[in-house]
Amino acid sequence: MIFIEATSLIIINCLALLGNGFVFILAYRNRRRLTLTDVLIVALSSTDLLVAVTVMPLSHGVIIKGVWFYNQSLCRFQGFCIISFATASLNTLSVIAINRFYCVVKPNQYRTVFSTRNTIRFLIIVWIVTFSFSIPPLISGADNYTFQPGKVLCLYPFEINTAYTVSLDVAFIGVATVVISFCYWRVYRRLRRRNCVMSEKAYRHSRKSVPTFSNVREANITKTAIVVEFGFALCWLPVLVIDAIDTATGSLTLPRQLYLFYTFMIFLSSAINPFIYALVSKRFKEELRKVINQVRPKSNLNETSPRLSET
Repeated sequence: MIFIEATSLIIINCLALLGNGFVFILAYRNRRRLTLTDVLIVALSSTDLLVAVTVMPLSHGVIIKGVWFYNQSLCRFQGFCIISFATASLNTLSVIAINRFYCVVKPNQYRTVFSTRNTIRFLIIVWIVTFSFSIPPLISGADNYTFQPGKVLCLYPFEINTAYTVSLDVAFIGVATVVISFCYWRVYRRLRRRNCVMSEKAYRHSRKSVPTFSNVREANITKTAIVVEFGFALCWLPVLVIDAIDTATGSLTLPRQLYLFYTFMIFLSSAINPFIYALVSKRFKEELRKVINQVRPKSNLNETSPRLSET
């Protein structure tokens, strides 16, 4: 079981590193053609990449040893990084949802609200708000960070500070969930209405209505963003449920397998996004195909043919 658990964790870590690293490679290759939505996606990948670099490696040896054999400073560091990068990811997803809302529902205001300067400001605000919640526990309760063997993580024990846990859940998870749900609900209604109008025009004129390239592209980007949001929610829902149970009981009373599942879902949320892009996004597929074709070694038939004939 230790071998299976450790191997699974290493595989998730490698997938997170390779996948999010590949997002950066594609962004660099197409840096002159990046849209503002692309910039937000790269910002989201940066938080996932930070989790893969700072948080996951510390748990590799711990899952084998079963004890925290690093010093207390690294324990605080891991706990701080988990809170920071998780909240930053959720806040970035909220900004992406707002971006899609203005692009699809209020296109006339999109360029004003999501200018290059404003987009950078939004990302700065995301990290300022994130650190405003992750730094106070590090300053006031640095000694409270403890290693939780079942989770193979060093975490701030949310069950000892109900007020902080509730405020974190409401301010970040609650508000972000409402914003994301509202934005994509309005986006869905607008896209559905647009499709109905196009179908009606096609019926009246007895011919197929061909959507514009921009509409198709924005619809695909929006679909990709929605799937990413769904994947994030699917990974973090068990985490929130387990944290709520621990906070209500005031102690860690659940089986080890559930706590280990808790950690794997956190790590998985940092690894799945690039694979969602590869499955859903047509642009990502095209760029991925280009890179693979460039990297794939080409066999030289002119050199091999004489050897085959000689043998």
